[in-house]
Parts: sequence; structure tokens; C-alpha cells
Amino acid sequence: MIRKPYAAISCLFITFNLHAKPFEVHATAATDLPIQRSDIMDDLAIWVNTKDPSKSLILATNKEEPYGGLYVYSLDGKLKESYQIGPINNVDIRANFSYDHTVMDIAAATYKKDKGLAFFAVHPETGKIAYLGLGDHTFEKTPYGICLQKQEDAFYAIVTFKYTGAEKWQFWAENNRIHMEKVLSYPIQSLAEGCVVDDHTGTVFIGEEDRGIWAFPEKAPGKMIARVGENGLTADVEGLALYGGKYLIASSQGSCSYNIYKPSPPYSFLGSFKITPGTHEGTEETDGIDVTEANLGGPYTNGLFVAHDNRSSKGGGSNFKLVPWDEIQRGLN
Repeated sequence: MIRKPYAAISCLFITFNLHAKPFEVHATAATDLPIQRSDIMDDLAIWVNTKDPSKSLILATNKEEPYGGLYVYSLDGKLKESYQIGPINNVDIRANFSYDHTVMDIAAATYKKDKGLAFFAVHPETGKIAYLGLGDHTFEKTPYGICLQKQEDAFYAIVTFKYTGAEKWQFWAENNRIHMEKVLSYPIQSLAEGCVVDDHTGTVFIGEEDRGIWAFPEKAPGKMIARVGENGLTADVEGLALYGGKYLIASSQGSCSYNIYKPSPPYSFLGSFKITPGTHEGTEETDGIDVTEANLGGPYTNGLFVAHDNRSSKGGGSNFKLVPWDEIQRGLN
């Protein structure tokens, strides 16, 4: 996101003036704070270890020099390793990508410095990560947000750009390089960052920060399904995530809360929640979010929700909070 002044104050004001108060949930873990004591962490993707779900990982982005890159955390929030390739802003992941005759999971991130996409291989059994380099295309504008899509054996990246625009690019591996080709553009006229794709229906959801949430079905015109100012949705609209085909979750940054919608027509609003202090601190001014319905064991037998937190009282700095899906489901019920 592009940080706006007095956002924390607006969080408090809006929260107390919503017509429907969000329910509260609490984090069971928080990621280690970065070296830089400022808001330098931004987005994340949950990698599910299908062989041993308890060893699943959180892949997170550091968007600022001099330590920018991909940071990898375990489910207890401990930093396992980092790949300081330069500032990256958003990240997403998909399984079963073919690279150099090897099937792997693939993570892609928006690489601000060289206006490209950075790719990482994730071993599907061990979680070992390798940096594959940049794709073969350089964008004219600075890439901002990203979400991946898999349709049968084809892989796509939906990329949003600073200030305006969003595009869909197919990518594949050939001769030890990731190649890219533009497929289409989306009619986004102002700043957008968060996006997510339902691989089962092909619907692409994009958050236009000051306006609302767009849905672009595979075979129908796009439409705005949620507007800023309705049901407590407050600019900036930031991260988007899908809990299977059941729930679309959006970070309502200005209210420090998260709205939940049905991810299919009529895209009904289902409720909202806040992550408040408990064993761990709550969240403020969330950028990226992700969720999985996979059974990760422990408190996450019905899934895990992870959200960026803009600041920590423990020396400052941004990190991520982990919330069992069961807590959110109870609030919805």
C-alpha cells in the first residue's frame, strides 16, 4: 500500500461508527519482527506441506532496502530463512509447476526494482526453496500486487500496477527460464493491489483501494461486488483471500477489520471481524492476508488465516498474526 497519514486514528473512529460491530478473534502466534523497525513487511502466501501439514510455511515479502526479499516462517512464527534478492511487494503460490523436467510448487512475487516478477521454486515435500530469477518480461509500470491462477496445466499471474491498471500474464518454464506472455487487461482505473483467483470457477477478484472489490468471472463481464462505504468496507481495500469456495475475505484497512463475502453471485456480505489483543497483539492497517482450509494440525485443524500487522508495540516494526479458522467460523455462526 501507499501509506496515508493518520490511518491509525481513522481505524478507531470508523470502528466505533459502524452500524454492525465486527466480531473479535485472537491470534495464536505471531511472526518474528524484522530487523527494520518500520512497516516493511507487506504480503504473504501460505504454503501447505501436503506430506506433513504441521511443517507448512508462511512466505512473506519485505518491500524495502536493504533487506528486501522473501522471508520464510514456520507455523510458530519463527523465521526459518530469507532470500534477500531486493524489495518485493506481493507474493502468491501454486502447486505442480514443471521446471527443467521437475515438478515443483511455484511462488511468484512482484519485484519493484527491476519492474518484473521474481520466481521461487518450493520443493513439494520438504519445503526447500530456491530462487529461480526474474521472468523474461520487464513491465513499463511498477508491478504492485499479484495473484496466481492455475487452469488445467496452464499457469497465470494477475498483476496490478502502481496507480492504475491490472493485467493477466501466462507464464511457463523453458530452457531454465520463466517466460511470460500477456493475455488480457482489466479495466481498473485507479490504484489496486490485492487480488485472488478462484481456480475452480476462474473468477478473478481485484481490490481497487479507494472504490471497492471487483469480480471478473471467466465468461462474463466484470462488476464491482462491494463498494467502499458499504457494510463497513473502508479504504484502503487491501489484501483479498479465499477460504475454498465458501468465503471471500477482504482487508478493510481504514477500519482495521476484515469483511467476508460469498464468492459467487449475488456476492452477499456475510460479516466482519477484527483481530484484537489476547495472548498476542491484534492487527492494525493490514496489507496482505491469506487463508487456507487445509488441516494443518494443532489449533489449525479447520484451516489458518494470516494477516499483516502494520506495527508492533515491541520495538515497532511490522509482522504477521496467525488465527485459527475455527475462531472466525464461530463468529460467522
